[in-house]
Amino acid sequence: MQKAGENGIMSDRVWDIIYYGGNKVEKLNIQPIMMASDINVYSVARAYHEQYGVKTLMLARNPGAVTNDSKILIPRYIPDLDETEVFRRVMKEIYEEYKEKDPSKILILHGNADHYVRLIVENKDYLKDMFVVPYSDKKALDNIVLKATFYGLCEKYGLDFANTLVYTPDMGMDFTLDFDFPVVLKPSDSVKYNKHSFEGQHKVYFIKERKKLEETIKQIYDNGYDDKMIIQEMVEGADDSIYDMHVYVGKDHKVKLINFGNVILEEHTPKGIGSNAATITTYDRDIMSKVGYLLEDIGYEGWADADFKYDKKRDKILIFEINIRQGRSNYRITGQGYNLAKYIVEDYVLNKPIKPEYANSDFCWSVVPKGIVYKYVRDPEKVKKFKKLVSEGKYCNSLYYDKDRGFKRMLYLRLRDMNMYRKYKRYLGK
Repeated sequence: MQKAGENGIMSDRVWDIIYYGGNKVEKLNIQPIMMASDINVYSVARAYHEQYGVKTLMLARNPGAVTNDSKILIPRYIPDLDETEVFRRVMKEIYEEYKEKDPSKILILHGNADHYVRLIVENKDYLKDMFVVPYSDKKALDNIVLKATFYGLCEKYGLDFANTLVYTPDMGMDFTLDFDFPVVLKPSDSVKYNKHSFEGQHKVYFIKERKKLEETIKQIYDNGYDDKMIIQEMVEGADDSIYDMHVYVGKDHKVKLINFGNVILEEHTPKGIGSNAATITTYDRDIMSKVGYLLEDIGYEGWADADFKYDKKRDKILIFEINIRQGRSNYRITGQGYNLAKYIVEDYVLNKPIKPEYANSDFCWSVVPKGIVYKYVRDPEKVKKFKKLVSEGKYCNSLYYDKDRGFKRMLYLRLRDMNMYRKYKRYLGK
């Protein structure tokens, strides 16, 4: 019989070793299930496939170009998946479907976008006896999801952040900024904000003067959002001043892995701004420790992704947010030798102790062609380092997987690469 509970899920028929595609692979009786259809999903699914030889069931509202025609994904599209009643019905049906075929099958549920993680967490009591749910409770998540609360935690744990005003709707336009324009405007609750879509909506707004700031605030609230907004000093700097950090916190609320990276290039289309395109790993024990202590202290568990930027004026790295799931560049963790899926499985399924590690080896990752990295990264020393790591085999791309090279998929990836060159030329002008 399978047992479920606070200490994870363990099956009588747990695992053995097989050889898969010429490689030694742990074969577990597991079924990963992921929500969304983007690079994040593909990267985690690839980690599961590499480690355990299993395909991932992908649940999404719509197809995603990077996950189409994949041999490692089993896609199902449910248009209203993010509605609670539909979500609960679908998850119950999936549980019954798999358990009817194999009662010992262990189902592991991942939300690969913030709103899906929130949906899973809000229904954790409903799900926990059917699925492995590697997430914190809602209270712990809200501490970092709600930016108005998050910056108070940063202050407590000594993490530097940009000058900030927490805006509330009752302020109207009667507020004063203690810092100069340009500013950044973003919602405190991004999940709630994204439920109220409107023409011209942005994830983050970069605003140069007061009149435009007031117009944008009015537009956001006129379209249904009713929570706090964050107005923040803009930190100047090119793409290579950006950093991100992946953290895995075990179900015992102790940090098991921290992987820190310098985002040397982002995407530059209007919808892609803020999306990581290339990274070189780095190491800063002080910042890594502070983020780890914060997450442990609030009772966090599972994967998290933190965003930072180097501020030349202060000569400090400033934190901006912590996301409640692994980030877009998560395959760099697996590529570097810390298989992301293995952390979840060994913690929640096999109940193995995991030795804490602060990743401290050089590695690089991209999801755009290497030629784009060489051409558009501004710092020649970082380009030189990236090239050196590539030549040493310390490089990976999330989307090119040797065991997933069907004709349609490879054609799409080649066309995507060509289109990336056109996009960067259009928006960066080289």
